[in-house]
Amino acid sequence: MNPEPPPTLHARANGIDLAYDSFGDPAGQPLLLIMGLGTQMIAWDEAFCAQLAARGCRVIRFD
Repeated sequence: MNPEPPPTLHARANGIDLAYDSFGDPAGQPLLLIMGLGTQMIAWDEAFCAQLAARGCRVIRFD
C-alpha cells in the first residue's frame, strides 16, 4: 500500500506563485528536486522521494 502523498503547499516570491510539497523531517538537510523543461513535480516518483527522505533529507519538489 502506498502512503498518502504530502499536501501541496504554495509559496509566493516576486509575484510568482509556486506549488510544492516535501517529504521527510522538516529539520533534515534540504534537497531540492528540479525537473527541467516545464515538467510537473509529480514526475519525481513518490517512492524515490521517500527513499531520499529515509536517508535524512527533507526532499522538496515543486511545479
